[in-house]
Amino acid sequence: MAPMAVALILVPPPSLSLHPSQGVSVGDTVTLRCHLPRPAAWVRLYRYENPTYIKQKDKVQDMAEFSLAGIKQFDAVRYQCQYQGLEPAGTSEESDPVELLVTDNSYPPPSISLSPKERVKMGTNVTICCSNQNYRGTIFLHKDGPSAPIQHQHPDGGGTATFTLFEVTPADSGTYRCSYRVGGSYLLLSPLGNNVTLEVIPNPTPPGRS
Repeated sequence: MAPMAVALILVPPPSLSLHPSQGVSVGDTVTLRCHLPRPAAWVRLYRYENPTYIKQKDKVQDMAEFSLAGIKQFDAVRYQCQYQGLEPAGTSEESDPVELLVTDNSYPPPSISLSPKERVKMGTNVTICCSNQNYRGTIFLHKDGPSAPIQHQHPDGGGTATFTLFEVTPADSGTYRCSYRVGGSYLLLSPLGNNVTLEVIPNPTPPGRS
């Protein structure tokens, strides 16, 4: 007798996106969009590693939107979504998690200093120090323009992180600020602190070259 063939029906996982993905503060509204590869009987939104879903949408074709209004500190966690497929029937795995980073303006901003000061020649090593003496979480260095921090570092025993920009070029010119991750289980960030401005002076053009 020939062995019986067993068909394994795989339900592909969804993907989850966050809108806006940056610059969320306590009190804001955030939308999480669960993108589906096929129609679903239901779609559920979960906090990461929590088996109890927090929101559900029924009879969804290709995307379910979940709105979180009036963001609070405890909303600053990771999220996942999952769906029940129609044809073929079956429950998907959870999506990859997304992180909801929330700025809480009740925390004091970090301080920042620049050495050497402001105008430097190309090729100079520049040091930016960010200090956060009361909350010892990771410190982030931001440059105006990029949406994400350009560097991060754990502070030393005095609550200071030292970032070095090696052999700077004019591309390093700009305004820099710091923030820090508040300790604890939630993904909370401090507000951005005061800024420092770095101006890198290009090397003079050799004679005879334009």
